Amino acid sequence: MNVEQAIRSRRTHKVYAGGAIDKATLEVLIEGAIWAPNHRYTEPWGFHVVHGQRALDKMNGHVQQVLDAMAKDAGQEAAANLAAKKSKMDKRLQACAAVIAVTWKRSPDDATVDREDYAATCCAIQNLLLAAHERGFVSLWSTSKLLSHPQLRTFYQLNNEHDVAGVIFLGTPVGERKGRRVHSGVDVTRWV
Repeated sequence: MNVEQAIRSRRTHKVYAGGAIDKATLEVLIEGAIWAPNHRYTEPWGFHVVHGQRALDKMNGHVQQVLDAMAKDAGQEAAANLAAKKSKMDKRLQACAAVIAVTWKRSPDDATVDREDYAATCCAIQNLLLAAHERGFVSLWSTSKLLSHPQLRTFYQLNNEHDVAGVIFLGTPVGERKGRRVHSGVDVTRWV
């Protein structure tokens, strides 16, 4: 598969068929990720890998605790939505092969550098997703506030200098997903 085919055929998958990804493969994916464009060579990214069922179960325990705490303070409708989210997250964390919290080192004193570093980290995430897709794995890039909750930040072993750009779920596919775009490249391009 060439790069353009990978870009056009990679899809977000929220359901996984179980299976495993070995540590060496995860290391290769991360090595590919860090070749993202990065102005000033700040290399702001960090990869916090949750690998193996024991670690995934531990993460799931934290997710369930956070959702339980949120439900206590929620109204009836919100509590029902949180219960559905608990079930969905439990299934996802039971079936995926690995989770990677991707972070970037914040630059609170320089908004330009901070923005550049966030963008570079997002490029690193896309590199990782494409490399995983090339190897037959599927993924979900989540920016849910749940996954950057303080309890999960502690689980990922983050300090206050870093923030979560996204949490990547990786696994084996249940089925194929078709992609779509509402607008073509022509629709969103202005030649000046």
